Amino acid sequence: MTALNTSYLNTRKTMAKNDVLEIQKTNHVDYMSNVTIHKRLKMLFIISILCFSMISGCTWNKWENILINPPSKSQPVIVDKDRKVFEEIPVVEENKPEQIITAGEYRFETPKSEIQFILWVPFDYDPEYLWPVIFCYHGAGGSATTWPFYQITNGRGFIIIGMNYIPTESNVKNTQWLIKEKSLFFEVLSMVTTRLNIDSSVIFMGGYSQGGYHTTLLGEQILDRLAGFVVLGAGRFFVDHSPPPFDKIKNKPIFIGVGEQDTTHNPRAKMAAKNYENWGAKVTFEEWQGVSHGINTPEFPSKLLPKWLEDIVKAEFHPQKT
Repeated sequence: MTALNTSYLNTRKTMAKNDVLEIQKTNHVDYMSNVTIHKRLKMLFIISILCFSMISGCTWNKWENILINPPSKSQPVIVDKDRKVFEEIPVVEENKPEQIITAGEYRFETPKSEIQFILWVPFDYDPEYLWPVIFCYHGAGGSATTWPFYQITNGRGFIIIGMNYIPTESNVKNTQWLIKEKSLFFEVLSMVTTRLNIDSSVIFMGGYSQGGYHTTLLGEQILDRLAGFVVLGAGRFFVDHSPPPFDKIKNKPIFIGVGEQDTTHNPRAKMAAKNYENWGAKVTFEEWQGVSHGINTPEFPSKLLPKWLEDIVKAEFHPQKT
């Protein structure tokens, strides 16, 4: 047993020694392989630096100085001799829109919101003068229109903008939607301003039915930009909602008109008139005798609205020659 054990142990020692030698050999090969890869990567890096220096060496000193001492705003960084190395980014300028000088109805689409609107240029438009503007919002189920303000003004004295609404799912009016409506208003105003000579101090907002309710909703958000708003056949969108800022609603001209037989909207219109009056606004209320919600007469029933608009325009010293 002792001889067999001794032989077995010697055999195992020899095998273990061979295993160690094999492992050392393998590790040496892997180490040499890693060294070779490292050397190659280092050589590639050095070659890349040399190539970059050959290409940009002619201007490197100048750009290093620029980084240390930035040029003034009037001193261009890129000069003619550098254009081949540092190309200028081309500037794309939008074509300036043509000025509108002819009366009539025009249709546009906003590039950002992608909403169409109607622009009415009055018969008596003169580009040498500033002109008041009416933003007109249509009733439920309709589309952009200048009614009833075209009929009320006989197409004279006012630029009229027939607005569409931002589409909503299930007609839900939330904060995000209202933000988009506000953005649309200013986008349209900007487009009109570049084409016509408007008086930015005399901008009205108004509408009939849904357009009237919308006027109170959006109009209260931008009271400082409006000369007044016109609520027709409607009341306040949020009857019991908290009032607008008192410093902005105070002395703000508001016209509210409604049919005597409009059983749905007449009470809401009266409540809105009372609330706005209590909040300090200058409210003009008109009730149209014998008139329901649907108006099919050629002439709009209001007798007070034309003079109301005219008085505000006169108070703003319009027209003013530019």
